[in-house]
Amino acid sequence: MYSIIISYRDRESHLEMLLPRLEELFDSKDYEIIIAEQDNNEKFQKNSLYNLAAVRAKGDIFIFHDVDYYPVEDISYDTKVDVPFYPVGKVLFLNENNQPRKIEDIPAGYRNFHVTVGDHSGGVFVLSKELFFKTNGLNPFFKGWGKEDDATRDRLRFLGYNWKRNNKALFYALYHKDSKPDDNDNDFVNNNKLYMNLTSDTEVGLNNVNGKVEEFDMPDHSNVRWLKIKDFEYKS
Repeated sequence: MYSIIISYRDRESHLEMLLPRLEELFDSKDYEIIIAEQDNNEKFQKNSLYNLAAVRAKGDIFIFHDVDYYPVEDISYDTKVDVPFYPVGKVLFLNENNQPRKIEDIPAGYRNFHVTVGDHSGGVFVLSKELFFKTNGLNPFFKGWGKEDDATRDRLRFLGYNWKRNNKALFYALYHKDSKPDDNDNDFVNNNKLYMNLTSDTEVGLNNVNGKVEEFDMPDHSNVRWLKIKDFEYKS
């Protein structure tokens, strides 16, 4: 069974596009979709949302999915138990009208993504349930923008697991304003420090975060569970 976990807040137009597409792709499979919504106004805490949703997931394969990554062609989310997997091989960035963005309008580090994403860690990644719990989930201390996906990639490598990638798969990056903070933003600086400390990072994970979780069903989507998550509590 697949558990597709979508980190979410205030991206209704993205979710309205992504949800039916995932339901179409998984129509013949055993799956659930979990929308992990951060229900507060604090900076986005994606890894915490993923951890708190994953411990409630029912599947054997966990697909951690940004809400603005829309799967298009040559898509596969399958992997082996001990093989972390990136489904994203190429990304085409769209504008507000869902048309391809001009190259000069795309942030510099992403302008070649229509050819290859290289070793990019963001967007979508897949772990077996067994591997997720064996490696203690994700580091929840990242807050706001930056480095949480790189840390997940590199902590798995540090533990001896080799990532595989579907280099053929094309995703659309749905439009949103650039959310990168100033370089001197306190949380951005702290995220970079956390990323540099990979050895101790592997000791941090599921047991370091809790939160208030309310679950709702979606009557029109029988395979979808909606979690509203807030009041995060962290312990070292």
